[in-house]
Amino acid sequence: MGIKTKLAAVLLTVGTFMNTVLPAIARPATLTTDSNLRTSASLTATVADVLALGSNVEVLNITVGDDGSYWYYVQPNRGKKAKGWIRGDLVRFQPSQKRYATIAGERGYTINVRSSPNLNSKVLYSAVSGDLVSVEDSFQKAGQYRWYRIQFPNNVSGWVREDLLSIWPQGCIITCPTH
Repeated sequence: MGIKTKLAAVLLTVGTFMNTVLPAIARPATLTTDSNLRTSASLTATVADVLALGSNVEVLNITVGDDGSYWYYVQPNRGKKAKGWIRGDLVRFQPSQKRYATIAGERGYTINVRSSPNLNSKVLYSAVSGDLVSVEDSFQKAGQYRWYRIQFPNNVSGWVREDLLSIWPQGCIITCPTH
């Protein structure tokens, strides 16, 4: 096996590891009813598991499903390793004083998370549209874009330009829960 082939295999392995180990953010939530954990954001998608009323989950990503509803990509907290999609109206977020944002863009769109608030700085991570992040700080030079320092659950943080984020009111994602 040539050096290029070996290098490609290592990069693929590291890339796969990074995608499975480094979720966007772990926003705590509770299920408001027994809920089908689905393989995609659709009521017609295969049910991978059924999670019980009151189950605690971590919300990793948000998208709009085939039915026009918000769907959350979740990871159950205890006993189950399967990740999947649950319709948004079945999820209640736990109170938080943090400020959250989602990566903007069409489904599957990726953006660069940088080491400092400018386009010439080192790229630390690639985030995917819908990924949830916590907002830690901001910076703006006169007449330029505002930049936000965001943080991932593995404590990796970096800077993203304001037009690449959808920032929600403190403690909320999409809208503040009414229940």
